[in-house]
Amino acid sequence: MANKSPMISRRWLINYVLLLLIIVFTYIGNRYEVQTGYQPKNRISTLKPQEIEKVSIQTADHTLRLSKVGGSWQIDAPILWVANNIAVERIINIINSETDSRLPGSEIDLSALGLQFPKAILKLNNTDFVFGDTNNIGERRYLLTEDTVFLLADRHLPFMMQGITGFVERRLMPRSIPLQSLDLGSFRLTQSDSQNWLSNNPDHSGVQISELINNWQTLEAKHLQNYNAQKTPRQKFIATLDNGGQIELHLMTITPDIVIARPDLGLQYHFDAQHYYGLVTIAKNETPTG
Repeated sequence: MANKSPMISRRWLINYVLLLLIIVFTYIGNRYEVQTGYQPKNRISTLKPQEIEKVSIQTADHTLRLSKVGGSWQIDAPILWVANNIAVERIINIINSETDSRLPGSEIDLSALGLQFPKAILKLNNTDFVFGDTNNIGERRYLLTEDTVFLLADRHLPFMMQGITGFVERRLMPRSIPLQSLDLGSFRLTQSDSQNWLSNNPDHSGVQISELINNWQTLEAKHLQNYNAQKTPRQKFIATLDNGGQIELHLMTITPDIVIARPDLGLQYHFDAQHYYGLVTIAKNETPTG
């Protein structure tokens, strides 16, 4: 029994010390309002994504303006067409960025950070986000907004520099466009009063017609490029809208990619060649050649 007494005493002493530490830390936490757990970094803006109705992107090469219409985004300038909602929301999400690197803009030489002559200016509603140079450590970019300079991961500016090709809708005729007819040269598809699509070629089945229209409305181009006006198109297509307006499209190539151009938008949509049947024409006993 005598041998156990020192061990018990040491154990009680440790317990007393632990209890004392708990009391001290609890007091300190309450006294100085110390918060435990994850501490979020500072958000760079108090804006909320759902509040954004207007977006403007200005770089040395282009100026792009977008607006929200009926819950979806459209490009207002330099063209008027449907925008890629995912791409726009990706840029807007910059307001949710968090960082612990911030300095008052009034206390910094903005020219030294590339902010006097910025790489780009993003405007969300009436709030500017000015993009400067990257720093030498971690490739983070200086960003000025509301007289505060932040350091953020450099993932927004490269995306913005794509211009229209990064923000335009990748589908040829998204469902939001009231398409009435589609003339592909060798045949014409027209929407009936019952909302069914019909072909002037009696050999076309309802399944084939529906597949082709569905591809024009839902198939996304794998990438877009600026329109090459110097190249002669293979064929011209006409899309007619419910209001009687017409959109001319040019079939530029069918191999190695199917390239369909919108001269009015200055864009070319690139699709895999496998979509030739069901996008450019309806399947026949023939093999397309370049």
